[in-house]
Amino acid sequence: MKKWMSEWGLWKTLFFALLAVNLVFAGILFYWMTRPIKDTESLEKLNRNKEMVSIPFSSNKEDLNRVINHYIEEETADSPIDYEVLLSNNLELYGTLSAFGKEVQLKVLFEPYTTENGNILLRHRSIQIGEMSLPATFVLNYINEKYKVPEWVSINPGKKTIYLSLGEMDLKSGITVEAKKFDLRNDDIQLNLLVPVE
Repeated sequence: MKKWMSEWGLWKTLFFALLAVNLVFAGILFYWMTRPIKDTESLEKLNRNKEMVSIPFSSNKEDLNRVINHYIEEETADSPIDYEVLLSNNLELYGTLSAFGKEVQLKVLFEPYTTENGNILLRHRSIQIGEMSLPATFVLNYINEKYKVPEWVSINPGKKTIYLSLGEMDLKSGITVEAKKFDLRNDDIQLNLLVPVE
């Protein structure tokens, strides 16, 4: 009987040892299953930066020509001035405007510069109406007074510049654009899309 009791004691000890191992394993498994999977520190940082997400992208003159002219076509459908933009080594604006009761051809060359706040400043290089070169201040003043331009476009005839406030462009879903680099000679155009995330 002692032998049976000693065997029973061994089995009892082994049973409780195995039970203890299983309970410890179940406890560890339960602990890992109930831990939060969210990285709260990263989520708090993400929640603090909810206003805008900046998505950088680069383009080339050919693709940007298509986008700009599509935008112009959409936005100026009811405008009396018809124009399009060609990006070459300069920004070239071609169009027609009414003068002396006739439609006349217009060609304006600008050199674009990016500003510190992501906008574009166009500096006048030359203006032609038909075959005739005209003073920039006269033509820019005429366009500024006679034609409706978007609110984000500011024409300054005195300085012979046009300021494009890209952040004020009316794009879908509150997306805005900022220019980082606008080097037409080297076909290096770098922009950021600012996407609201609130």
